Parts: sequence; C-alpha cells; structure tokens
Amino acid sequence: MRVKTVRVESIARACGAGLALAALAACASGPGGREAGAVANAGAGSRLAAGLTGGDRKALEGALAAALSAPGTDPRNWRGEAARGEVTPGRYVLGGLGLDGDPPPMPPSLFLGERLETDLGLHALTRNSNVRRGPGTSYPALETLDVGTGVDVVGRVVGKPWNLVAVDGRVRGYVHENLMIRAPGAELELAGGPTRTPKRCRAFEQRLSFRGRTDRWAGVACETDGRWAVEPARAEGPTFLY
Repeated sequence: MRVKTVRVESIARACGAGLALAALAACASGPGGREAGAVANAGAGSRLAAGLTGGDRKALEGALAAALSAPGTDPRNWRGEAARGEVTPGRYVLGGLGLDGDPPPMPPSLFLGERLETDLGLHALTRNSNVRRGPGTSYPALETLDVGTGVDVVGRVVGKPWNLVAVDGRVRGYVHENLMIRAPGAELELAGGPTRTPKRCRAFEQRLSFRGRTDRWAGVACETDGRWAVEPARAEGPTFLY
C-alpha cells in the first residue's frame, strides 16, 4: 500500500538522545551485552567499507550511533586508524509495515510498541480530531486535524480501537476509529490484512574517505530493542537504502 496525498472535502527511542558520543557507553547495552553504539551494517552502501580496520569500523559505528540518537541534524565527523568520514542524520521514518515506496516520515516521539493490522486504506474524519502520540487518551495530542480531512490508515492497533494515520504522505499519529469513516468512493485495501510490528527508523547520509578514495551514500537505519541496524539496499536503486 502506498501512502497517499488526499484531502476529502465532502465530509467532515533511542536511549541517550542528544548525548555526546562519549556518553553512549553509559546507555543501555544491547542484546547479549553488546554495546549499544555498535550499529549493525554501519558501512552498508559503501564500496570502501570492506577494507576498513577494526578501529575504523568502531569509529564509524560510534559516529553513526551518536548521529542517529541525536535530536538534531548536525553532521558528525569521525576519524579512525586509516579512514575518516562524516555522518549527517536526517528525518525519522516509519519502517516495518511493508509499505510501498520510500518509508513515510513520522514524528520522532511516536509510540511504536504495538502490533498493527496493515493495509486499511483511505478514510475521512467525521469531526475535528486529536492526533495522539500513542493509542490512548493518556498520550499527549500532537495536533488536531479538521473535520473532512482524508487520512490514510497505515495501521490499526491490534485489539484496540486506534488507527495510525498519515496525511499528505506523512505519518501523523493515532486517531480513535470512531472519529473516521471510509472515504466515499475509496477502495478499502485488504481490510483485516496482515499484522506487523512497526519500527522507528531514521534516514542518514555518509561520507567515507579511505586510502585516497571517497564514497558518499545515503541510507536508512532502524531501531530494535534499543539498537540500530542499517537496512539493506532497495533493489530499485542505491540512492536511498531501506
């Protein structure tokens, strides 16, 4: 399912965010006691990564982990034993749901601790609706959407009456299902479809210089159990990896 850009007029965590690289060791360890700063596949996308020394890899992984966990988008420079580079973090995106195309942007603080039933299609809001950080009224409202707004339901929380919605190609948050109906004339895509676990992901750009050569590439890393891993390259193009 591709997240759509639609307006219906007819009816109404990464631990240690913002900490410096030196403080990452104090953050929670990953599974099996491995350091949280060890980003899996940190050099994926570079032709030069295979030749890096252990010290180079550690420096690259540390810089990437710090960049992904930072609240801003400032670039981070790093230098290893024989290589150097720069990591620039980008926007947060929603992964894990099997959506077509590039993963849609999402709020950094969005709660993603529930499994979602996916492929639910276009709906429209029947009244002004609070969009919440998580699936419940105890979560703060991120914004209010006007009656009549077309929302693409990218996931329904399993066992709860809350839908994760996108507007204009961007995931906005959770809206109670009683505040929306199926949009007139819209196809309902695979209602009751598969359930998936969403992931908090983040886009990034990297530069790596090693032995007189330089690679520049972009990618996406996703967080699982407090640890980041760079996603494999998409088959249709290497510019943005997912």
